[in-house]
Amino acid sequence: MDDKTVVETVCSHQHDDQPILLKFQNGSLGGPADFTLVESKKDKRKRAAVVAGEQLYTGELQDNEQFDTYICLRNKSTNKVQVIPVQQALLSNNVYQKLAEKEKEKVLPMLTKEHAAKKLLKEFGGRKASRLVDNREKMMVNVEVVRQDLDETVQGGGQNENEEDDGTLADVNTSNEEYLASIVPKFDKTATKISEVFDVEDVVPANLLQRLEEEAKVVYGTPLEQLPIESEYLRGCLKAIQDKEITSKQDFLNIKLIIYMDALQSLIALRSRQMKRVELSRITEKIENDIRHRFEDPNVAKSCTRTNYSTEKALTHFIVLALLISDKHEVDVNVLSRTLRTTKERIKSYAHVVNARPKARSDVLTLRLPSTVPALAKSRRFQRKK
Repeated sequence: MDDKTVVETVCSHQHDDQPILLKFQNGSLGGPADFTLVESKKDKRKRAAVVAGEQLYTGELQDNEQFDTYICLRNKSTNKVQVIPVQQALLSNNVYQKLAEKEKEKVLPMLTKEHAAKKLLKEFGGRKASRLVDNREKMMVNVEVVRQDLDETVQGGGQNENEEDDGTLADVNTSNEEYLASIVPKFDKTATKISEVFDVEDVVPANLLQRLEEEAKVVYGTPLEQLPIESEYLRGCLKAIQDKEITSKQDFLNIKLIIYMDALQSLIALRSRQMKRVELSRITEKIENDIRHRFEDPNVAKSCTRTNYSTEKALTHFIVLALLISDKHEVDVNVLSRTLRTTKERIKSYAHVVNARPKARSDVLTLRLPSTVPALAKSRRFQRKK
């Protein structure tokens, strides 16, 4: 028989009885269940519902104008395939809807929303999700102890910042230019359009972006309060995407970049010199492995070692990604200063080397064409500190 597969039929996308791919939030269906499809009389939206024992899972059908989804059914004997259009639905447990209704009725539920989220994460979440819940439960002790620990963390962070950024930025020379080239993402110096200055694949590797497809879908379909991302800035960026009625491929790309930025923020705040066993991302280990090797100091013999070089490289990459996920290629200095727990002056210094300058009489950084960015002042220098 010929090895080539022949497409026998291609079903029309207008067929009334399209198969539906169901994805269950924080788990999968493990037993028999009943499926039904309902349509709202108000907005004509269709929702899928699955009843499994006493549990109810619901979710809207995800129609997308940008692309269609098909599955191929192959007949092994004839080596022919049928291409069939399908729809997708992400199903979540109805427990959250019940809790919301009880809150409106001012009736105290058996489980609070937070406890329900923890219970679901423990039972259906992965290894990282379970570890997150355990860590949070350990933190629920004496408030004064936690507050004291936070105070020590903030004070220590300020000391580290003073040690790493002592303001000694001296003459620009060949050594300084080489060092900047090693910490700044590649950019097009001859670009004539703002969108051409940076290629996102020069900031985050293309193969990693492809492997984050499933994680981006999960993050998009997970309620914001359940995501293990602490940064209010990154959570706000995610919320803006989740609130859109129609999402695009660019939106899912931005979600991948936000996941990467969350890990970079962990690296910037890290105190330990060794990154090998430190958790940088509570979403996926794929990003952790990439950052450990791309941001390790190449001049240190021991692998996965973090130095001032690692922090400065993470800072420039974080600023670039913040500009790329913005529709206008802009970001507020004050927001970055609070997010990264460093000074506005330091943010502006690193923004300068990635072609971002503040607007006139404003703290908003905007990406500029490299040809229009003034050279670094000769009294300032970035250098490796021994």
